[in-house]
Amino acid sequence: MAKTERYRGYHIDLERLATRIEAYLQENGFEVAFSKEPSEKLSLFFIQARKYGALRTVAGARRSTDIVIKGEPNNFVLNIGTGEWGRNLLMSIPLLIVPTIAIAATVAKLYVGKRFESNLRNYIRDQIGFLKDSTMGKALAAQQDTRLYDCDYVEGYPKWKSQAPDGKLLLERQRDGKNRIVFKVDSGEIIMPAEQISNAKIIRRNGLHADELMIQITYKDLQGRVCKPIFNMNDHIISGVLAGINELTGEDKVLRSLEHTSLITEIKFCISCSVEIPKAAKFCSYCGERQSIK
Repeated sequence: MAKTERYRGYHIDLERLATRIEAYLQENGFEVAFSKEPSEKLSLFFIQARKYGALRTVAGARRSTDIVIKGEPNNFVLNIGTGEWGRNLLMSIPLLIVPTIAIAATVAKLYVGKRFESNLRNYIRDQIGFLKDSTMGKALAAQQDTRLYDCDYVEGYPKWKSQAPDGKLLLERQRDGKNRIVFKVDSGEIIMPAEQISNAKIIRRNGLHADELMIQITYKDLQGRVCKPIFNMNDHIISGVLAGINELTGEDKVLRSLEHTSLITEIKFCISCSVEIPKAAKFCSYCGERQSIK
């Protein structure tokens, strides 16, 4: 059953919230599609999700989890329900399939043994709290939005042979799509372009405290080497920081893959086995059944 919640007084960047929800759903094994109609005053985001699978029944193929975010940063409603895959609430805007993002181990993995809908609602509430006041001062930073966290470098960067404490981890969200993660200390910096990041995850390491949580980022440097630096920060913010990293990386990959994104209206289901095939296909690539062409 659909449930609607209203949020007031949060000053949320609704597009960033929608992006984080998309990344969360993909990390939980869902195919994701979206439509958006953002504006400075009233925005509407429509997100659909369904489980991946090579072979689905007709009913299973059409069933989806539908999420609607509607309103303005300081007063918006969130609705989670079920619907029909491919049916768009924003009829004037195409419903697009989100390209798969190769980022693993989001905060979703911290929720174990709960039902999916409960997990999803908990995650969204966490991110609403984390993104509170994210629109404040936005006009002063029209070209770049940087979030900064106290952080220590632990190991994994080839150029550094020792740990680097008392640094800052910067999540730079730039309007030209060239997002990046930067770790800075007085002696130097590690620059990780979002387009080169292939994995980000929370790991447990024995440090000053037993089972201390840290973030490991896997990316390629300018020489094409695979680097896996590990960073330490306060455990109570680490899940939010990881969500921010995934958000930046997801935005970057979506922008760079947009020309390859498929419209849902360009696919159909085989009349025999229900596998997804191109709308113009005359035969099913899975079972070989001839298709009716309209």
